[in-house]
Amino acid sequence: MKTENKQQIDSNKKKNQNAFLNWLKKPAGLLPLFAVALVLLNLVAGRAFFRWDITGPKSYSLSPVSREVVKTIQEPLDVKVFFTNNLPAPYSTVRQYVEDILSEYSMAANSNFRYEYLDMDKEENQRMASSYGLQQLQIREIKNNEMGFKNAFMGMVITYADQMELLDNLTSTDGMEFKITTTISRVIANTNLLSSLSNGVQVTLYKSQELAALRIDGFSQLDSIVQDVVETLNKKYEGRLSYSVVSPSIDDVSALHAKYGVPYFEDKEKGIIYGTMALVLENGDVSRCIPFQIGKTLDLVNGVVSFVVQGTEYLGDYMDETLKSLASNVTTVAYITGHGELDVNDSEAGSAALASLIQDSYTLKEVKLAEEDIPMGIQSVIINAPRTEFTEAELYKLDQFLMNGGNLVVFQDPFEIQNPQTQYEMPQYRPVETGLEALLEKYGIALKHEYVMDKNCAVTQDQWSGREVELYYAPVVDMTYVNQKHPVSKNLGQIVTFLSGSVDASEAREKGLTVSDLVVTSNKSWVETDSFILDPNYLAPPSEDKFKSSPVVTIVEGSFSSAYTEAPVKGDDDTAFANAAHLSKSARQGKICVVATSAITSNYLTQSFFSKTALLLQNIIDYMNGNEDLCTMRTKGLSLNTLKTTTGTFVNVVKYFNEIGLALLVVIAGLIVLLVRRHRRNAIRMRYNPDDGREISKTNDAKKKEGSDE
Repeated sequence: MKTENKQQIDSNKKKNQNAFLNWLKKPAGLLPLFAVALVLLNLVAGRAFFRWDITGPKSYSLSPVSREVVKTIQEPLDVKVFFTNNLPAPYSTVRQYVEDILSEYSMAANSNFRYEYLDMDKEENQRMASSYGLQQLQIREIKNNEMGFKNAFMGMVITYADQMELLDNLTSTDGMEFKITTTISRVIANTNLLSSLSNGVQVTLYKSQELAALRIDGFSQLDSIVQDVVETLNKKYEGRLSYSVVSPSIDDVSALHAKYGVPYFEDKEKGIIYGTMALVLENGDVSRCIPFQIGKTLDLVNGVVSFVVQGTEYLGDYMDETLKSLASNVTTVAYITGHGELDVNDSEAGSAALASLIQDSYTLKEVKLAEEDIPMGIQSVIINAPRTEFTEAELYKLDQFLMNGGNLVVFQDPFEIQNPQTQYEMPQYRPVETGLEALLEKYGIALKHEYVMDKNCAVTQDQWSGREVELYYAPVVDMTYVNQKHPVSKNLGQIVTFLSGSVDASEAREKGLTVSDLVVTSNKSWVETDSFILDPNYLAPPSEDKFKSSPVVTIVEGSFSSAYTEAPVKGDDDTAFANAAHLSKSARQGKICVVATSAITSNYLTQSFFSKTALLLQNIIDYMNGNEDLCTMRTKGLSLNTLKTTTGTFVNVVKYFNEIGLALLVVIAGLIVLLVRRHRRNAIRMRYNPDDGREISKTNDAKKKEGSDE
């Protein structure tokens, strides 16, 4: 009995399963099956989020540096977004972009990253925004076919520990990720300088015992001096410094010299290498070297000359600056003075605009090479529009800075313009010769005394005649002639150069160095070398066979050879240790960026016409300080595939094609598709059902209509 019941149950179960499967196979079962599949797909997609950014510059994806910044946040970081609701275009697009990019940050970050949107229709949130210091903007909107104005908040507040930063007036998506990431980095850096040095810093004193035979004052106490400085700095940097002393053999000195750039002391006359004495700070693969110098003192009573270790009294300051450099938070850039360079504090005739342009990330420290050395911990030096000669000692300091892995940014004018004293005289153009040109030439970089002119240039309007006047000495370089492969100039176009010379780095290429011409004038450019007047009324293009493109911004990278075989002789003060710190070849890879004009660092930067040039300068400073990732992040979304036109007629053709032609093409395409489908239906009917009554009746009706018309 039980067996029969079981068989009956199994039979009914099988019938039910078959009935269910048969029902699913019918059209009526497709809808619930599709609904179930859709629910399951959404559940999977909710846990496996995926986005594909198909834009060229990856405008909607986070850069690696942004991911790394938010991934390593050590304390809660809050982002409060204050955006007014229902913003009109194009501001609504900005709001949507902010939502998208913050969701990307959230997915890449650890649990310490949080963001929230405040409902700005509530008065308490408006008061909160005002209390933070955010300002309301007045924007135009069209409502009910009327033009009006609307007050709107468009900003965000980023807080981390006791630090707070504002991002206000976010009216454009350009550079949005750059602004957010650099602001987050800044608040973290201000809270904990060594937040990026999670593995600590290794401080090593390399001190050859062979130097003890020279009886140098302070040599034996050097260990304890460094130890005391490390202990003092560890209180500030939360014990992240580890200290050790290494006594390298003479055979090891060459390897240390090649790896870290540590100097070695020698007596060339006797052919003796005594060893090395230097401090090396390491953070992973990044290292900095602080060499110790040997000076001499004279005992006037006994007339005895002795040697002494110099600079130990400033060792704490040197190490502090070097640690800031290692923390990837380099904020100080040396700005050379003393040779008539543009004044960094002068907003009228100087380069205060350049300082203002980079002030969020960098501070320019004026350095007078005739009186001081380039400070420790500095990665790059700016030389901007020198007019008088450098001494040999000053050029040697720049050379050795480069050999130690430093980077040089040179803004050099081909001519110095001397304005006339009376209105009847013409300006004079004196070739600039400071000795810096000869130094660069030793590295394979030639600066020529010529002005580069271009038919693709800025245009102004003559105040008397009203006609357009071409300023050939202000080339406007579009994306075709801007290096789109280099991170400094990628996505950039419409770079304006002004009163620029040319840069020839062909010899640097022959030396095996990497040369990148970032900005090159068009194939309709030429050069003026002499007997010229920078007046549009006196300038005219030559014949086309004289046209040639000229590089005006170039970066040279690699392992440079010193321009000096030894340190310059110091006269009576020279000692057997004059060549102690001389490096004949780069200890680390260095960079030289040459811009053949200084005019673009002046107050021209404040004009919107030079906005892309300003971005180029910011990228140059970032790149020369090791912040390469910030370059492409800053220029995301700026890449435009603009049309290249030659005549006004072609411009009008393109204009009307976009306005009317595309719509006509869509209509024509629709008609073609309609005719093709009708022809296909008729062909199918004639083949499979030529006696279709509906078609026959249509044909008869058409014939009757024709007969009645007759």
